[in-house]
Amino acid sequence: MNPWETLTGIAVEAFRSTIEAGPFVLLGLFVAGLLHEFLDTSRIVAALGGRNLRSILAATFLGAPLPLCSCGVLPAALSLRKKGASREATIAFLISTPETGVDSIALTYGLLGPFMAVARPLAAIVTGVVAGVFSLFQPELGGQAREGTEGPSYSRSHETHVGEGEERPRVPLRRRLGNAARYGFTTLLDDLTFWLVLAFLVAGVLAACLPPDFFQRYLPGGFLSLIVMAALGIPTYVCASASTPVAAAMVAKGLNPGAALVFMLTGPATNASTFGIVARLFGRRFVVTYIGAIFAVALAAGVLVNLVLGPGWTPPPASDAASGSYDWPRTAAGLALLLLMGRSLARTGLRPGLAELTGHFRALAEWGRRVDWRVLPRKTGFRVALAGLLVVYLGGGLVAVGPGEEGLGRAFGRVSAARLQPGLHLFWPPPIGRVDIVATSAIRTVEIGYMGQPDRGQAPHAPRSFPRLLPSFGGPQTTRIPEGSAFLAGDETVVTVTGVVQYQVSDAARYQLGIDHPESVVRAVARAALVEMIARVPIDAIYSSSRGEVEACVLKHLRASPTVAAIGVQPISLDLLYVHAPDEVHAAFRDVASAAEDTTTIRNKALVEAEGSVRLARGEAARLVFEAGSYRVQQVEHARGNAAAFVPLAAEDRRASTVTRERLYLEAMERVLARVPKLIKPSPRKAPGLELWVTPAEGTSRPSRGESPPGSGFSSLDDEEESPQPRPTPPPRP
Repeated sequence: MNPWETLTGIAVEAFRSTIEAGPFVLLGLFVAGLLHEFLDTSRIVAALGGRNLRSILAATFLGAPLPLCSCGVLPAALSLRKKGASREATIAFLISTPETGVDSIALTYGLLGPFMAVARPLAAIVTGVVAGVFSLFQPELGGQAREGTEGPSYSRSHETHVGEGEERPRVPLRRRLGNAARYGFTTLLDDLTFWLVLAFLVAGVLAACLPPDFFQRYLPGGFLSLIVMAALGIPTYVCASASTPVAAAMVAKGLNPGAALVFMLTGPATNASTFGIVARLFGRRFVVTYIGAIFAVALAAGVLVNLVLGPGWTPPPASDAASGSYDWPRTAAGLALLLLMGRSLARTGLRPGLAELTGHFRALAEWGRRVDWRVLPRKTGFRVALAGLLVVYLGGGLVAVGPGEEGLGRAFGRVSAARLQPGLHLFWPPPIGRVDIVATSAIRTVEIGYMGQPDRGQAPHAPRSFPRLLPSFGGPQTTRIPEGSAFLAGDETVVTVTGVVQYQVSDAARYQLGIDHPESVVRAVARAALVEMIARVPIDAIYSSSRGEVEACVLKHLRASPTVAAIGVQPISLDLLYVHAPDEVHAAFRDVASAAEDTTTIRNKALVEAEGSVRLARGEAARLVFEAGSYRVQQVEHARGNAAAFVPLAAEDRRASTVTRERLYLEAMERVLARVPKLIKPSPRKAPGLELWVTPAEGTSRPSRGESPPGSGFSSLDDEEESPQPRPTPPPRP
């Protein structure tokens, strides 16, 4: 990046920070003006004279909302002390006032979110109360300040906060509101403009020049990062409002929220000018109590904030906190703030701010000259503090690797050969060594064409290559990126496709140390494969039948890609979540798709009906074929059975033809004369032989053997056969 691009990036980021902070700074200035106009602090001074908890609480809650910077609070504290406020109340007021204020609370809400906007004033109040309580156990040493002793130069515009107790004349409400606005947007802004401009420039430098994970890479995590930011806050001369944009920029570059809160608490409350005033008012020994209370509460608050928010927390941008209609008022408020700060700089110039900054460094240098550095190592307190810092430093080498994780230890930048497995390990503490924890068993996701909503209500941040977001996919939890979700189908039509890639870390060292942002590599390779595959498929096919084929081919390409393997990543799955026509023609495509679906449905029903009819006909034909076959077999077998039965009958007929002929005769007569009574008797004329006698009448007497009595009704068929003329048979009796 050339110098011109660097300067342009700094200016753009500083302007963006100013626009984001504009409405909240203006709101804070107006509320500060209302407090200045309607809050008469002279009536509260009487409650600050006692050395008790009540005076400490009164001073703390009096100073917390006042918009006084770290030097503007000094004349107010001196005035309180001269009017009889106790040491404990003065210390509580001196700490809680510069650490927070209505303007800084509003700015914190806009840049760091509501949680930090609540945690910051609570920590400031607790710090003032703790310092006041600690001072109760120390004897009064300093007495009141000597006349004319006011320490280094500072702004005097806030001395009206503690007046002389005179009663103000009645003023109309409209005029008092005008006075409040004049004080907030003129007097107070004149004192803050230099530091706000400096803070916005520093925030622009941090945002434009530092990589996104700068603090994660180079600042040790955990408790040691809180100590580093606390130590950085001592020489940093910044007010509460000006420290907020700087802290927000550092959080955006990877700083944990607890360390940012420590910086916002220690920076405004600790500077050489304040140290000098505290030493002159209460004695040099009391400075240790003053600094100790600030650092102890700030570190404790940082630890609690990190436990609540977690290490991956990022503040939601103010632009995403409301609907799209909020952008124009926010931009207008930011431009109004720029105009007001420009007018303020035109009125005051840079000399007051530079003189105040120079006075701070002079006071810091003077304090450094007064300290006897040769005697300091001999003091017991210094040795105890040094030993405590050494223990804390060595404790930074204890590393806990959780299940499913792998630790990469680096000593002086070189990766150790042994990988740290799950458990507790002791490694070189920072900055000598560093251990990177990589969750190798975690399932990670990469979005293609959209940005998912992070946890804890955070708004999505699009990469620089995809600057625009459209809330048209998946509801409020996801936002689509037009430049990343538009693809050209095989029939040269544009289709909107979003997908997600799930992967695991296969090589922790390559994933952590091989390349910055490996997920962007996975996204780029997956999208390139999607571009190639979708370009081969018509839009109708990608809607329906070819969707799974495209997913399988892209996943196969990802697994075979040497680029993906080189960064230590193993793809698991790829799913297309949103496949539709562009928003402009989505309704027309939906109608066409509905018609195609209806056509397919009717065709499928016809195919089902045709297939059912064909299968039914085939079944009926098969049934008839099988029945005909069975009938054929039945007839053949029946004929074979008859033939088999006739063969032995013919043999018997040849052997005994007379018997067979007579048997056949009798059987035939039995069939023919089934209803006629019949008698069989041996034939007297033929020996051997049988005669068949029939009669239609009943009740006749049986004829004697060998003869047929006349009128008996019986007749011999054999006689009928022999006689040429048959005998008439009498009719049956009724």
